[in-house]
Amino acid sequence: MTVDTVVINGKIFSQGNFFEAGLAIDAGKIISIAKEPSLPPADEKIDAKGNIVIPGAVDAHVHLHIPGSLHREDFANGTKAAAIGGTTTVIDFAVPRKGELEKTFVQMKADGEKMCAIDFALHAAICLEKHIEEIPDVSKMGAVSFKHFMANPDGLQPLDSGIMFDSFRKIREAKSLATVHAENESIRLRQMNELKKLGRSDPIAHALSRPIIAEVEAISRAILLASETSTPLHIFHVSSGPGADLIRGAKKMGLPVSGETCPHHLIFNQEDLKKFGPYLQVNPPLRTKADSEALWKALADGVLDVLVTDHYAPLQAEKEKGWENIWEVEGGVPGVETRVMLMISEGYHRRKLPLERIVEVISTMPAKIFGLYPAKGAIQIGSDADLTIIDLNEEMTIRAEKLHHRADWSPFEGFKVKGIPRLTMLRGEIVAREGSFWGREGFGRFYPRQYQ
Repeated sequence: MTVDTVVINGKIFSQGNFFEAGLAIDAGKIISIAKEPSLPPADEKIDAKGNIVIPGAVDAHVHLHIPGSLHREDFANGTKAAAIGGTTTVIDFAVPRKGELEKTFVQMKADGEKMCAIDFALHAAICLEKHIEEIPDVSKMGAVSFKHFMANPDGLQPLDSGIMFDSFRKIREAKSLATVHAENESIRLRQMNELKKLGRSDPIAHALSRPIIAEVEAISRAILLASETSTPLHIFHVSSGPGADLIRGAKKMGLPVSGETCPHHLIFNQEDLKKFGPYLQVNPPLRTKADSEALWKALADGVLDVLVTDHYAPLQAEKEKGWENIWEVEGGVPGVETRVMLMISEGYHRRKLPLERIVEVISTMPAKIFGLYPAKGAIQIGSDADLTIIDLNEEMTIRAEKLHHRADWSPFEGFKVKGIPRLTMLRGEIVAREGSFWGREGFGRFYPRQYQ
């Protein structure tokens, strides 16, 4: 029997461990994991050259395709950048600012199937009370979760606790997952108005308007609602040590609560706002150095389960005006191409996190939490042949002009990183190699949540 592809000379990550082996791939699936002499003949042979071979990375929180803002990014361009950075699956959002949730979900899915260069899934946002009744149907369509905005991120109306309570109950009935942007809107609004009265419009004022207590209160409330309704809960972009501590406590109580954080919350803090200003404006905002250290610890010890980018990238001209008036600038930073290399460099090389743990947070756990495992997030027989080959010793300096996302800047400009994705394979097809895109638009497939 001749198969499509074999991968040889790799250090394969499978079932939680690395070991020297090869892979056989046929019809887009992994069909064998064995030493080279035991692999079948193949039409194509890929030499991993002793590098690590991990399950294709899963970025479970991106904003690549926002109708009305496609000059910033879209499915086609954003997924090409993701592929070059070692990511094979992204999860974007269907956000019906007005109108029907199902209609928005259908349109986002159609756009993705037409444009995506890698596989994708979708979160569905509950923006209005009427969307609650659509949860069962949208869940059956494959939504990986249902998002609730507890504060206004950039023009979206937050939900009150009563609506969230009803929504969580409907999500539980649909055997789905609730997710939250956890900030208290009342605190945010009052703090912002007080700062404006004082004439504050500098970049740090934005961070001060969304203090840690706003995140802590919202996470506490979300956990309480999830506990009362017996609904699985995932906390988006945790930014503070106290926020992570709440998730630690919930897990100790046996509650089905998970959490994520982002590279910018791990690497930067409010001191960096003095230099980078509006370019590091994000929601929730950057905290202290101590909070960043607490997030690293929480990621290392399993309190935080996932590393995501929250990729959302206003252009440089749109960010620049924030030096004079931060209240006029949208939050967000690009990161879909740099996540994997940053985690290898900052997590493994600098902080000595085990490689096994790094693979869990960038690939395995996001696939498990959002119902994509074991098709995604695993190298095992029967899984999709989604692979990322990483040279742990390769070095580069991040330059925005050499990245492939549409934003003409990067918060990680000038960072020297060690550990670079050299080849990305999606369902047995090479989609990126040596920093170049090899795939095609429309090759990506929509993956619905699989219910356990």
